[in-house]
Amino acid sequence: MAVRFWEMYEETKVQFKLKIAAGKAGMDTVVSWVHMLEDETIVSRFHGEELGITTGMKAASPGWLLKVVQGMAKDDCAGIIINTGMYLKEIPEEVILWCEEHNFPLLEMPWEISITELIQDYCMRIIDQKQFEKKISNAFREAIQGRWKEADVRQVLGERYDMEGTYQAFCVYVKKTMEDEFNYNQSVIKLENLFGLWKGNDKINTSYGLIRMEDYIVLILNNSREKVFAELPGLILQSFSYFAKEHRFYLGIGPRVSHIENLSASYKKARTAMKMSMGTGRQIIQFEEMGFFKLLFSVEDTDILNSYAGEILGTLEEYDKVHNSVYVETLRSYIKNDRSLIGVAEDTFTHRNTVNYRIQNIKKILGCELKNAEELFPYQVAFYIRDMTKKEE
Repeated sequence: MAVRFWEMYEETKVQFKLKIAAGKAGMDTVVSWVHMLEDETIVSRFHGEELGITTGMKAASPGWLLKVVQGMAKDDCAGIIINTGMYLKEIPEEVILWCEEHNFPLLEMPWEISITELIQDYCMRIIDQKQFEKKISNAFREAIQGRWKEADVRQVLGERYDMEGTYQAFCVYVKKTMEDEFNYNQSVIKLENLFGLWKGNDKINTSYGLIRMEDYIVLILNNSREKVFAELPGLILQSFSYFAKEHRFYLGIGPRVSHIENLSASYKKARTAMKMSMGTGRQIIQFEEMGFFKLLFSVEDTDILNSYAGEILGTLEEYDKVHNSVYVETLRSYIKNDRSLIGVAEDTFTHRNTVNYRIQNIKKILGCELKNAEELFPYQVAFYIRDMTKKEE
């Protein structure tokens, strides 16, 4: 939904006599703001998506312009427009070649065109688009809360989305610190640029909405096709590769539903899958593949879950504290190895007779024979809850 360089160029190329000198393949990127650029030091303050405009006042210095475009490309800027005719008669060939090779947009604008007018025009487009995006985002927030019937919600979303079509929600959570904010924003930019590449593809024809919640992101697809559904989870992971490599990325995927009235259901299930992703450490989880965990992770009140786990494991946990024993972990291994004493012995590096002694004591403490899956199940669920709590902490 963000403003893209290619779209602005197409709409203003005649008005400002713009000409693409190099990097046309890289123009389907987001433009966050436009800056006058006459000193290369300002590039170090860019955060990505910026579009620079320069008269080339310092281009007399050998290699100055090449250094500028290389710095901008490194910081994921949108491109540069050069106002030729006064300080810079023509763009150096080495700059054109480098920009073309690295798909960095390089545009030329004649000196008689006012830089001020172009900057004002572009910045107003960006401001207008941001205001529109805010309206879209707020409308989707209402929709995922089940308030899709509201007249203003239907009016705003109806302008761009197929209300009767299919919808699917994706919830993305990233564990980040204040120092990660730049990399986080860059990841979101990469994700938006991905949809920019799809926008012009008639075979994909997918509309999307991106909502920044308090501590996670909700991505909504409208009328996505099977090809998109199959590829998107991996592409989202790729967009957030910085965090994925450090195992700080979690994605929950809700089911595809028909009509916007069911978007809320897809969102809630995507959020549940995200919680399981966070609780288990698996980076991508689809709600429809969660099995029994659909129930466990759908419980909003975690105090209820922790209370249940305490009722089931509390006696054994207290015994371990008092006697400095390892009965809780022995029981966990006993369940994991399907009640095999040999399996527990190998898993815990403990002699089989010692394992048997511990299991018999555990049965007495719990007042349960642990003889079948039905009797083991409550303890297995309690361990799941304990693991969930540890992961969330």
